[in-house]
Amino acid sequence: MKILSLTVSFVLLFLTGCVSQYSITESELEDYLSDEIHFEIKEGNQLFGIDVRIQNIDVKLGQKVDIMMVSATSVIKIRNPLMPIRAELKTTFEAKPWYDASNHSVYLRELKLVEVKSSPKDFDKAIQQFSPQLMGFLTQFLENQPVYVLDTNDSNQALIAEMTKRIQVQPGKLQLIFDE
Repeated sequence: MKILSLTVSFVLLFLTGCVSQYSITESELEDYLSDEIHFEIKEGNQLFGIDVRIQNIDVKLGQKVDIMMVSATSVIKIRNPLMPIRAELKTTFEAKPWYDASNHSVYLRELKLVEVKSSPKDFDKAIQQFSPQLMGFLTQFLENQPVYVLDTNDSNQALIAEMTKRIQVQPGKLQLIFDE
């Protein structure tokens, strides 16, 4: 009985040591966002309208204290019979990530638009009328969707999910913190 107790204690100590260093990398966040979050807007009719689709998502962690930067390239098509337009718009947001222990997810708050670049360059003038609406859609979308969810079907991540209380932004990763 003593040997079993020592073995269980050793295994628990070992497991605690292993999971105490668990983190989510920029690459894991990018993969999750690319696979799980699909943002697409289609407004208007066959003749007049706008289609917006996000494709390339890039994540940077810890370049500023407690900040996650998310860059996304949006393909924009403006339909009109006289001069249809196709362009790319690269937007970069800064936000504070936070962990919701109730659903084992990472969310963003205090989203702030820090940069917008367009290609072709003269597209800035054409997009100005749609820009506030587009930025509103993107901000609302990013603040209401988790940017990462721990997989509770995976036994290791389920254990980590139950133990995690908060996250901390570090350069290149989100460190999961198990104590309050």
